[in-house]
Amino acid sequence: MTGVQTCALPISLTGETGAGKSILIDALQLVLGERADAAVVRQGAEKAEISAEFDAGAELKRWLADNDLAGDDDSYLVRRVIDAGGRSRAFINGRSVTAAQLREAGDHLVDIHGQHEHQSLLRGASQRALLDAYGDLGEPVAAVAVAWKNWQQVREQLTAQIGRAHV
Repeated sequence: MTGVQTCALPISLTGETGAGKSILIDALQLVLGERADAAVVRQGAEKAEISAEFDAGAELKRWLADNDLAGDDDSYLVRRVIDAGGRSRAFINGRSVTAAQLREAGDHLVDIHGQHEHQSLLRGASQRALLDAYGDLGEPVAAVAVAWKNWQQVREQLTAQIGRAHV
């Protein structure tokens, strides 16, 4: 059995052997940023294209806004195109993104695990998110993120000023 979890709503995907569960999970993993190669393109085809639309939760909405990828509504549309040569392009809400951004957004969305895998529990960011959610700390976490981003910008400006002063 393979499980898919989205927005704290657990979903179990079960079925007979050969029913296509693996194909669905593989496509979902590709659209969420897993490494792709030419083998996913059907023989004789020019490309493979995978699209998925999700409802964006509060955490993902913040991430999308911070990365200038917010859509027109509360949905999150992701598309991945892999050509026959193995090159891949990814899009979030119609904007081109890197595979790393796709994976980062996917981390806010879905946790795919098999019977004996608990991937998200091994990542520090996921542990923090669970604790923050348990403590109902959404607003303070967002405030700290804004303060951190502002501090980084000021630090970069200071470094640039110091570099110009030494020239």
